[in-house]
Amino acid sequence: MRLRTALALLAMLVAVGCNRIERPLVIGAKDFAEQQVVAEIVAQKLRARGVPAEVDPTRRDSLAAIEALWRGEIDLYVDYTGSVLALIGHPPIHDVDASFTTTCDLAAEYELAFGPLLGFRNDFVVLARPGSAYAASPATLSDLAGRARPLRVGMPADFRERPVDGFDALARRYGWRAEPSLVVASSPTGKDELYAALLDGEIDLAVGFRTDPEIADFGLVVLEDDRGFFPAYAAAPLTRAALLARRPELAAALDGLEDVVTTDEMRGMVAEVANLGADPFAVAATFLDPTGAPAPVGTSGRPLPIAVGDLDARAGQSAEVVLALRRAFPGRRIDIRRGPDPLAFLLADEVRYALVSGPAFFALDEAGGTRPRGAVDAIVPVGFDVVHLLVRADAPALDREGGLRLGVGAPDGVTARTATLMAAGLPGTELTLVEASEGGGLRAQADAVRRGDLDGLLIMAEAGHPLVAELLAGGLDLAPLDLWEARGNRVAFPFLQPVTIPAATYVGQREPVASVGSQVVLAAARPDPGDAVGIVGPGSAAIRETLPIGARTVARIRDALEVEVRLDPSLPLALAARRPPPERPTTIATSPAGSLVTLAVIVALVLIGRLYVRPARRAAPGDEAREQERAGRGR
Repeated sequence: MRLRTALALLAMLVAVGCNRIERPLVIGAKDFAEQQVVAEIVAQKLRARGVPAEVDPTRRDSLAAIEALWRGEIDLYVDYTGSVLALIGHPPIHDVDASFTTTCDLAAEYELAFGPLLGFRNDFVVLARPGSAYAASPATLSDLAGRARPLRVGMPADFRERPVDGFDALARRYGWRAEPSLVVASSPTGKDELYAALLDGEIDLAVGFRTDPEIADFGLVVLEDDRGFFPAYAAAPLTRAALLARRPELAAALDGLEDVVTTDEMRGMVAEVANLGADPFAVAATFLDPTGAPAPVGTSGRPLPIAVGDLDARAGQSAEVVLALRRAFPGRRIDIRRGPDPLAFLLADEVRYALVSGPAFFALDEAGGTRPRGAVDAIVPVGFDVVHLLVRADAPALDREGGLRLGVGAPDGVTARTATLMAAGLPGTELTLVEASEGGGLRAQADAVRRGDLDGLLIMAEAGHPLVAELLAGGLDLAPLDLWEARGNRVAFPFLQPVTIPAATYVGQREPVASVGSQVVLAAARPDPGDAVGIVGPGSAAIRETLPIGARTVARIRDALEVEVRLDPSLPLALAARRPPPERPTTIATSPAGSLVTLAVIVALVLIGRLYVRPARRAAPGDEAREQERAGRGR
């Protein structure tokens, strides 16, 4: 009986062994956020169709990814038609269908299988900062040839290394005088560095991906590839043909990936991962099953809300702050609220920070002076806003002592608040401030200036603002505001400083223009001292946005913004902003004199210790007689 049972078990084991147990497929990914998301989409779709799959955490560039596939380190990864053709040395193909067919045929020659198309493409694009000379309409890559100064171009490291569709080939195709001024990793940190450099003017152009969310977030201008340098980059899985032949269930599962995600959908998921710190696995799971549990939005979960003004250029100071907060608080979702009065969000306890200029902190009191609007403080300087007075190009000089009707944009907006303070500071000048009505705005008021219905239009914004450049190009001129300091307003309104807009700040501006401006800062709420009892105890989970901003938090934001100037002391300042915390010493401070004293103390302690522990000497024979003899002589 026992023999029969043993033989039956042996037969079962042999039968199981004859059916080969396949290990899970290893899905690879390149070194940028989109690849992490699409790898999770592929893996989860395969598992849903009964094909075990897992995502390899290693991040590779294009060449390393295809080498890993050949060596069997990974079984599948998503590549792009243009990238595969460039690796093989094939000329670029711009039609998606033609590039896919050619890629499939050439991949087969290397015993690889490509497809199906996933439905999205991720082309390389050359980007310029809005309002810059490189973004002038029409903005084409050919327009950049023949410039006297070499173009400063930033790019991911992978683009710098590509011999066929990379930087050197691009510069040769368009005849650029250009240099790779900034080369970054394709990681979210590298992308932030790239786009921060573009927004700060440290580089003239940036090479990115069409699915990069920063293009829409910051209003970046995509330059037209008018000579067709870049091929189509349509996404599809790449695997080994032998693997498909051995595992027919994989081929059937891959067919279910055709047109699974659009370019816009992929752009949104990349934004969640790269900008909001979301987990790629959770983002892919939510996309594939929207009815399931929502994806977590970051390692800390809770978003970090910040309010910015409607007039803040998407590629200006607000973009610098968003990028800095991402660096200062990695993994936190940055929730951006826009409105005419960002400080109102902060006063209503709806946000943690607000980006505002000096006049936003104050309102007029009954005596014509200023009073604080609420318990809010400036914590970090960001930039500077300037008042622009726009008038008709063919209008006579403004009568400064007469009545002026000036458009000031949205009610409670930064321009309207600044103009109200300026009107109080110019009592001899009769100013009538006209706020924009519903359905209108600064552009509508600019049309009223051109018609003569308004004498001018005020805009409080950073110098070089794209909207100001647009209105000046549409037939308006900058007029000087040089009465402010003459009326002695530096004392009553110290946060509004006389400034000069440099010549050539805007196209066609030949002379410098006198004006008024104020520091732009990141503001936070000042907690009520009566409530400052900590956050421990019942209900402490309901943490308000107006918790005190710590000195180390302020220092972290300053470092991320690379701030070198101090806050304007005429603004309400947080204590943490006035006294940044001292750095903890990493080494023990020493001096030669101190070292000698320390050494002497140590030697003394050693000697004292030896005396205490030294054993008493035993008396030798004859010692007692000698002692008595010495005592007798002494008598």
